[in-house]
Amino acid sequence: MYKIREEDLLLEVELGENSPEAIENADGWVTLLDGTSWSATFLTYAELGRIMDRWRVTGECLDGSYFTCPDLVVIQSPGVRNMLSAVRDMVANGDHELSLRRVR
Repeated sequence: MYKIREEDLLLEVELGENSPEAIENADGWVTLLDGTSWSATFLTYAELGRIMDRWRVTGECLDGSYFTCPDLVVIQSPGVRNMLSAVRDMVANGDHELSLRRVR
């Protein structure tokens, strides 16, 4: 688990075999100072395309014709720092309450 702690939040990202700079598909958890915790699924736009292309072959989700995920955060470029930037912005605007799934 890769962790980044800032003054007002903790971001934990499951890296698997990926490096923090190159990861394009990761589950993450955001914990705020008030003790609430939120889940996020981070994907780059390119990774989302690769998943849907693969599903075209496997037949999942009507042959890759759609993708759903309740806590999806699509980022333009790979890396944990880009994930953190998105989370930081969502928390600052209160958008995390609409976009992420509360787990605690």
